[in-house]
Amino acid sequence: MVEKFEMILDNLTTAVYIFQNNKFVYVNKAMQNLTGYTEKELLSINYLELIDFPYREWVKRLTEKVLSQGTDGVPLRPRFVGVRKNGEKVWVENIPRLIKYRGKVAILGNLLDITEERKMEERIGNLCEFYRKLGRAVNLSATIKAFCRRVIEAFKYIIDYDMADILIYDEEKNILRLCIEEGYPEDLREHTIKEQKLGEKKVAAFCALRRKPVYIKNMKKHPLTGYVVSFCEKYNLNQMYTVPLISRKKLEGVLQVIVKSPKVLSEEDRKLIDIVCEEIAAGISKIKAEQVLRELSQKDYLTGLYNYQRLWKKLEEQKDREKRYKEVYSVIYIDIDNFKSYNDTFGHLEGDKILKKMGELLRSSIRKVDSAYRYGGEEFVILLPYTEKKVAKKVAERIKEEVEKNFSFTRITVSMGVTDSRTNEDVIKMADKAMYEAKKEGKDRIKVI
Repeated sequence: MVEKFEMILDNLTTAVYIFQNNKFVYVNKAMQNLTGYTEKELLSINYLELIDFPYREWVKRLTEKVLSQGTDGVPLRPRFVGVRKNGEKVWVENIPRLIKYRGKVAILGNLLDITEERKMEERIGNLCEFYRKLGRAVNLSATIKAFCRRVIEAFKYIIDYDMADILIYDEEKNILRLCIEEGYPEDLREHTIKEQKLGEKKVAAFCALRRKPVYIKNMKKHPLTGYVVSFCEKYNLNQMYTVPLISRKKLEGVLQVIVKSPKVLSEEDRKLIDIVCEEIAAGISKIKAEQVLRELSQKDYLTGLYNYQRLWKKLEEQKDREKRYKEVYSVIYIDIDNFKSYNDTFGHLEGDKILKKMGELLRSSIRKVDSAYRYGGEEFVILLPYTEKKVAKKVAERIKEEVEKNFSFTRITVSMGVTDSRTNEDVIKMADKAMYEAKKEGKDRIKVI
């Protein structure tokens, strides 16, 4: 009877064992295949050697409990990590039953290899965590850069990458700009192309132009990564996957993921990246839209310059920096001479054209660090950080020359007042006063206080 029982167990495809007197007394062929040990080895081995160290004490207690009182109060299908003969770790699920074997109490166990199932569970859990962090990134990030930084950090939950970066698409200039990169060594970071024009023979630009993912199996030999082949050799860079970030058919940017040898980006990895990239693109699109709305709320609709409210906010920031770091800043106050007469003569539509052109002129006449504002009807203010009034006067003179050149056909002129924060804390009041003094002296002048 026992022999027939063992013959049936021996032909099962799942791993089966009989445990008695603190050792295995029977193991089937599937058990040998699962563990990598021979029958002889399994019948003489300490069963705890088949269990990963963190789980040994727990499994030992469960085994003793089953032998002493049966399976009541014991998990129906306990799971733990097993260790094969070659050291490989596998997740297993055990189904223990208390039986009589050759007249004595024993455990009949059925071991199932659930490694793939556990990997899938872990992936699903990590994916849920990624989406949770992605949602937080969208809600917490006021800028594209802050959002992309959070995304790159969260990406580790789903892909074991070594390097990753995100480039954002500038539709107006048709270029990709590097926004954030993670894991790059300093020397490679210095050689990273910060801007790529669509159509260039660079991976991101090629991907964006085609609007399809680019999978590079060997970075050391691919023509699109030829310009960094020395770094591929130096850091053993192996594979690269570049994906366009598209939301509602609109290109928002590109995500790139790189792994080093011996890692590879499996088909499953790439499919997962494709899926989450749609959500990343939607997040970028949302934050871009919010930024546009914020910009619109702080800009004058006619001239495109920042408005009165934004000026006072920037002035508060400048005052704070002056107190902390003793940074001087200047203000140029500009008024269009005889603008009311021009409006009365040619009409408000023509007057609006002058204001709009003035806005364009001021924007093109200042540095990136400077900012221009429409202060009132035909009054404008320019804020120049890190600038003394002597230098600010030269900027005012350049603006005056541009006005003369661009408005010669209208006889439009401007009066300007210039001052800096060392002259008086109330720079707007002082610059306004200087402008009125310029008007008293005959208009079309610059006055410095």
